[in-house]
Formats: sequence, C-alpha cells, structure tokens
Amino acid sequence: MVTFNKFRHFVLGMINGEHHLAAAGDVVKVYLTNNAPDTENDTNKADLVGITEKNGYVATDIQNDVSEALGVASMSGVDVEWTVDADEDGNGVGPFRYAVIYNDTHASDALIGWWDYGSSITLPNVGEKFKVDFGTTVITLE
Repeated sequence: MVTFNKFRHFVLGMINGEHHLAAAGDVVKVYLTNNAPDTENDTNKADLVGITEKNGYVATDIQNDVSEALGVASMSGVDVEWTVDADEDGNGVGPFRYAVIYNDTHASDALIGWWDYGSSITLPNVGEKFKVDFGTTVITLE
C-alpha cells in the first residue's frame, strides 16, 4: 500500500475552518496526475494539473465521512475505480503516477493530500482498471 502525504496548506486550512470533511459537509474528490506534487507550495488543484479526463476517467467523489473516538478524528472514503471504456485517441488513460485528493467544495479546490505509486502508469486498453484503495481511513487527525 502506498503512503499518504498531506499538503502543508491543508493543515492550515483545517485550523482556519476551511474544510468540513463530514458527509454533510464538503465534497472530496480524487484525481490522477503525472506531475510531482510540491507538498510545500501546491495549495489548489490548479497548482497540480491532472491528466486529461477521457476514456472513462474523471475526477471522482470519494463519498467522504468523518468519525471521532477519544479525541482522534478519522476521515474515511469509498474506494474509487476507473475502467477504460473507450480509446478514441489510441492513448487509453494516463500516464499518471499520483492520486490526489482535494476539497471540491472549497472555492479554490484546496488540495488535501496525495499518494505516489512509484512510477508512471498507463491504462492502454479498453476494460483495464485502476483502483484507489483508501483502506479503512484516508486521514487521521489527533
């Protein structure tokens, strides 16, 4: 399983009340990019351009929710899987290396965090799949 990395600005945004990550709050989406995230300087989705949305791939709502126990808050999300459903341009989906989550409700689509898959991935054929598996918890805040 790949390691989650949070953007520095996300922490400040949490302190400033910019994020409401419970199910009744903000919509969190995941998207794919082949550009390396800059943890210190990337703050908004526009700072980290994603791959072209085509052939069955679009940024997708993770259906986030938050739970709390003994002062520890955890955000969960529903795993997202994309399937190449067409190959109109002969390129499938990709290449991409990073999966990034962002707050789609935030006025500037504030970045939250990302996962590095280690090398670029391309899904060249119709029917190929890629899944972002969030496990039981996407983020834990103590």
